[in-house]
Amino acid sequence: MSRQFETRVIPALEGVDAIVYSLVALVFLIAAFGMLGYSVVAFPENVIVDSFPLAIIALINDLLLVMIIMEVLRTVISYLAERGGSLRPFLFIAAISATRRILAIGAQMSIAGEKLTPDKFQQAMIDLSVNAGAILAISIALYLLSRREPRDTMQ
Repeated sequence: MSRQFETRVIPALEGVDAIVYSLVALVFLIAAFGMLGYSVVAFPENVIVDSFPLAIIALINDLLLVMIIMEVLRTVISYLAERGGSLRPFLFIAAISATRRILAIGAQMSIAGEKLTPDKFQQAMIDLSVNAGAILAISIALYLLSRREPRDTMQ
């Protein structure tokens, strides 16, 4: 009875799992195209409404969001192809997210200008430091991961 269960139910569940992951991947792809299109369309309006430097910051922020979505999509595709996960894509996503937050803080500080209170400035500096520390920790983790992974050698 147990053997029949394993040979019939588990492959069926794996097939359903693959279908759900494929649908999730498709939604991520649509979201990435949507955000990319929005970024391109919104840029000229942002240049008119805001200054050019702030429009560039907004564009970069939006494009980094597209990269985050694509990295998550790549993780889903990798899972489907290999039937397993990896830590590396999540570290890339975290690094991009921290970079995106740093850019957002920079934009907020640029907009606030001289109206920035000392308390808000101190909070922004703490936030920047935490995100910079996160990027450093992620970089170290990626380095250590690359040293741990077996290398293809020609024999």
